[in-house]
Amino acid sequence: MPTLHFAAAPISRHFRLRTLDDALAELDRLARAPDVTLSPGWDLSHTLDHCARSIEHAMRGFPTQKNVLYQKVIGATAFHLFDRRGYMKHNLLQEIPGDVFTPPPPALDTAIARLQLTIRDFLAYEGPLRPHFAFGALSRDQYDRVNAMHIANHFDAIEF
Repeated sequence: MPTLHFAAAPISRHFRLRTLDDALAELDRLARAPDVTLSPGWDLSHTLDHCARSIEHAMRGFPTQKNVLYQKVIGATAFHLFDRRGYMKHNLLQEIPGDVFTPPPPALDTAIARLQLTIRDFLAYEGPLRPHFAFGALSRDQYDRVNAMHIANHFDAIEF
């Protein structure tokens, strides 16, 4: 398991992931890293759990939704901007609206395995996808990309 360190100032390595398969490869790399440095903020287990919950909500439904007008105008515009440039930026300390956060176990290997399993579950999922709370209805490929960009945005604050 990597040794964790916190950086004095925010880290920004302009990290990008295009698909959830890319995210799985990055999680494998994280699991093998001898040292990990984090920007101040959430611990790494919390970050990985947050990313897993976001993917789970795509399959089961988000706890709350922005109104349809917001999703169709602001959300759709934001998604297309993120998708076109290949990365997203959002508040890395903001929970999913309406989500009930239960602190995850602090063991990093457990948090990595949970996110890996959630990604694999999503990739194998054949049921209907639920609307994203901000972006609205997304196709499977769009959800793959937005979840990869979400993970990458959080990994932008991590060096290993």
